[in-house]
Amino acid sequence: MAAASVGDVGGEPVIRGYEVSGPVGFGASGTTLGVRGQDGRPWVASIVRRDARLGRLRLLRDLHHPHLPAIHDMVEVGDGEAAVVMDLVVGPSLATLVNARSWLRGPEVVTVWRAIADALAAMHQRGLVHGDVSPANIIIGPDGRPVLIDVVGHGGAERGHTGYVPPELDDGDATTASDVWSLARTLSWASGEDRGVLAALGDALADAPARRPSARDFATWAFVLGTPGNIDVPGAASLAGAQLRAGARQTVLTPSRPRPRLRGGLVWPLVAALTAVLGVIGGFALLSATAAAEARPEATPRAIRAFPPVPADRAEAVTRELLARRDRVLVEREATALVSVYAPDAEAGRTDAALVAGMLAEDTAFTGYGTEVGSFELVESSYRGFVARLEVRQLEHVRVTRGAAVTVPAQQSHCAEVEVRGGPDLRIAAVRGCGIP
Repeated sequence: MAAASVGDVGGEPVIRGYEVSGPVGFGASGTTLGVRGQDGRPWVASIVRRDARLGRLRLLRDLHHPHLPAIHDMVEVGDGEAAVVMDLVVGPSLATLVNARSWLRGPEVVTVWRAIADALAAMHQRGLVHGDVSPANIIIGPDGRPVLIDVVGHGGAERGHTGYVPPELDDGDATTASDVWSLARTLSWASGEDRGVLAALGDALADAPARRPSARDFATWAFVLGTPGNIDVPGAASLAGAQLRAGARQTVLTPSRPRPRLRGGLVWPLVAALTAVLGVIGGFALLSATAAAEARPEATPRAIRAFPPVPADRAEAVTRELLARRDRVLVEREATALVSVYAPDAEAGRTDAALVAGMLAEDTAFTGYGTEVGSFELVESSYRGFVARLEVRQLEHVRVTRGAAVTVPAQQSHCAEVEVRGGPDLRIAAVRGCGIP
């Protein structure tokens, strides 16, 4: 790419090597410009001061993450400034989308939660703070992929959007803990302050930064809400109207047509390094169909009728053992042992394998990690498996990353529904918050 320079012609910035179409947004890094390269490809560009942020920009340039815009070009220009050319992320902001169609459903919340928390974790691992996580800075792309934008920022000096700034920023700069709080507040707002979502967020909204989880830990909590789902993007006319309503306001407002809230209920926010999703919904339908068949013995093959439903005492023992096995996998960081925890076709097994790989790559380990199971209720049972509702909580433990130890406090008890299937070889197929379909 040819060297670029910036001038000021007729009040419009000029980036040599690019055609500037004009402002397309405003963020912590200032005005974002729409530009087009010499090959005709569209990009966006930010003009920043050549100060301490140059080191930040170099780190961002080397950070390739599916939920962050990639930096295409970073060139020095005159007058102590630099032009940063990035991916153009096309789509409505989360603020516009919610104002256009109302609150996100549970699976949609999971999709945004996992994506943005993982993006923040990747930034934080490299010593980068976003500083302005809010519905206005999350774009839902054409493929339904959430992308966190405005990543150039001020390296910790920004205050963020009104309503999404944690209390401690009245007296200090943005931190990794403030990024987590802002994301949690964004998810709470996008769900319509759903009680199940609020319960799952847990200490991420704590006033004291030290009580909040890391972004990496927080990314793993989303599994309690179930399986991630496609985000429903309304038509262009609805989005255009919502954009006009939101554009004149600094604070993102409540949608004008709220739909009924998701059914609430307590959920299960296990903290450090729990899986992003334990969702395999198909087994639940299979259990239901099997139960219906067993209600009509004449329609059930004799071989199937020979196997009785899983009794409550065995279901409880199996559930406790499976959760204990999973605890051991995370403590021992032994991904091959996941076959003893999950059903063969469970996406959660693959997710946990990646989680363990990440722990090994980041040199993270746990001491004293464990899950306490309280009350147990058998909701549904067949010879193929069962669904149980139980109260669980994660016990206090120590997370050690590259020799640095952090005590993760015990969590309050929460209600979860656990689906177990596999006939005689029972394994976890799904976990969801109580009352969440």
